[in-house]
Amino acid sequence: MAIIFKNQPLPFHDKARGAATAFMAANRQGKAWEMHDKMFANNTALTRDDLDKYAKDIGLDMGKFAKDFDDPAVKEQIDSDSKLGTANGASGTPTFFINGRQLVGAQPFDKFKEMIDAEIKKADELIKDGTPLADVYKKRCATP
Repeated sequence: MAIIFKNQPLPFHDKARGAATAFMAANRQGKAWEMHDKMFANNTALTRDDLDKYAKDIGLDMGKFAKDFDDPAVKEQIDSDSKLGTANGASGTPTFFINGRQLVGAQPFDKFKEMIDAEIKKADELIKDGTPLADVYKKRCATP
């Protein structure tokens, strides 16, 4: 199993790009999810000053955070993530893909469980029918 996170700051949210940038800058210090949690808990306070405060609160090296926040490579990665999401039909956040099947919006745990259990069942059937384990993900993504 793999969990892959991609940024997709939506253009109508004027603080989304800054939040995505702070997440990526914090990730360079191994604290992306701590930054995420701080920003999520304070989602109406996401100015650059707020983001700097959260970075300090979670113990980031502030010089490195500022440098990474302004690094063009971080901005390029966010743009690349966003283009990938859009190309795959993600027009809102959050959007999840489970073996290529899309699940949109904040969903309850049971919805994820239902979808994942169905995918496990289908994967087990493929393996039983002779599909090598290494090919199951690719085959599930290619099949509706």
